[in-house]
Amino acid sequence: MKRLVLAVIFALAAPAFAQSDDDAPIPYDEGGDEIPQKKKRSKARAAEIREEDEEEAQGEKPLSNLDDPNVGLGGDIMAGLSLPDSSRGALVPRFVFGIRFTWEWGRLFTDEFIRELFFMDITWTWTSIKDGTTTVNEVTNLHNLTLAPAVGIPFGSLPVAFYGQVGIGFDYADTLLTIDANKTRLGGAKFLFQYGVGIRARPALTKDGMVRLTIRVEATRFVRGYMHDMYFAGALGLIF
Repeated sequence: MKRLVLAVIFALAAPAFAQSDDDAPIPYDEGGDEIPQKKKRSKARAAEIREEDEEEAQGEKPLSNLDDPNVGLGGDIMAGLSLPDSSRGALVPRFVFGIRFTWEWGRLFTDEFIRELFFMDITWTWTSIKDGTTTVNEVTNLHNLTLAPAVGIPFGSLPVAFYGQVGIGFDYADTLLTIDANKTRLGGAKFLFQYGVGIRARPALTKDGMVRLTIRVEATRFVRGYMHDMYFAGALGLIF
């Protein structure tokens, strides 16, 4: 009997509960879908910023080659003393004169340190040797033509560098032999090997640095066959 009464009560209450659920107010949407959209937009923007930073980092290049208008081409005149055949004890100093063309080929690079590191010289030098007496003597003119790459190590931010140099070329010796009134001219060329060290200064003459003065002090040894010549010289010129 109790079970029957409970069943009847449940049957009568069920529609009321259902109606109660239907009459419940509809929950207000407080923008729950908008939050994920904002997160998506934030992630997309962050990805764009990362891409822009990566592109900027990849496209970033040193501007030292643009800041320095100096292209590294120039020349100088050199003069000093030579000790021809100094390896055999012939230590009589002779005057030496030369002309040199310089190419700072390190400026092909964009790295600021490498741009100041490498250069190359094409050099012609002349010196004369006179030996003998009034009756028998010889005058020899030595012409050296060399191509010599060099590496310069700058002294900090100063326009001064210590450099070492090695090169090759040839030596042409023009000799006039005099015996009494008879004169004989001889000439010949030999392979030449050059090596040396020096100090090179390049102070700017213009505000933008496009024109620079070059000053050198150097000691160079020339090997021609079995003879070794030592040169001590200074040079003055311009580089653009």
